[in-house]
Amino acid sequence: MATNTTKKPRRKRSGKRKKKTSGSLRAWWLKTWRKSRPWVIGAFVLLVCYLLVPYVQDIFFAGHSSNAQYDGIDVSKHNGNINWQQVAEDKNIKFVYIKATEGFSIVDSKYKKNLREARAAGLKVGSYHFFRGYRTAEEQFAIFSQNVDKSQQDLVPMVDVEQTGNSLVKRDLLQARLQKFMELVKEHYGKYPLLYSQHHFYNERLAPEFNKYFIFMARYSKKEPELKGGGKYNIWQYSEKGHIKGIHGNVDLDRFGPGTRLSDIEL
Repeated sequence: MATNTTKKPRRKRSGKRKKKTSGSLRAWWLKTWRKSRPWVIGAFVLLVCYLLVPYVQDIFFAGHSSNAQYDGIDVSKHNGNINWQQVAEDKNIKFVYIKATEGFSIVDSKYKKNLREARAAGLKVGSYHFFRGYRTAEEQFAIFSQNVDKSQQDLVPMVDVEQTGNSLVKRDLLQARLQKFMELVKEHYGKYPLLYSQHHFYNERLAPEFNKYFIFMARYSKKEPELKGGGKYNIWQYSEKGHIKGIHGNVDLDRFGPGTRLSDIEL
């Protein structure tokens, strides 16, 4: 029997296949959105809550007893615009330290304003320098003394020596430069500065050689600071999450150590 070898004509492709793909993609997006919607909404709610936390804290916790007992605070530009008249209404606050300079070239952008307004509000104020051991003491003291007028200081200066800016500096070099800086402060302002540091860093890099000075120690714990090799701390920064009326968000809270009074740090 003879076979029919005539080829059947090929069907032309229509747009239906394309529409089917487009529809499938849309269906996939809808399905994915339905599944992920609770997570997206949840993440959005968490973000809003995170952004509102500082405002809620200011409203409900400013000046409350949750701060425990404190004698002073220390601030910098990171605390934003401060209402010093409101801060001065807090009778717990006996002293305020304000960041003035850092390294060999940085002046805190809010230093002059904070200094002027805090003193005008009747607060006892001192200034501090953020020390970076990879620069010489002379370089750092130059910028500090140029910006910190002795006649405008109620308290002795303070030098802030932390892990940041000093982690790669050898122990001997760090101590030598810090010692020189403290001598320069004594010569210019009449008294040695307070030495602020973090508990672990101080005991590892600065103790016991600097135990003879007035120590301002940061330790965010219920345990009091302990100085390696003996000695005592004079001021304890026990919290970085305090709430004070007049300051938006968190602020460092400080208290005097045993036997230390305001008169001990007055210039």
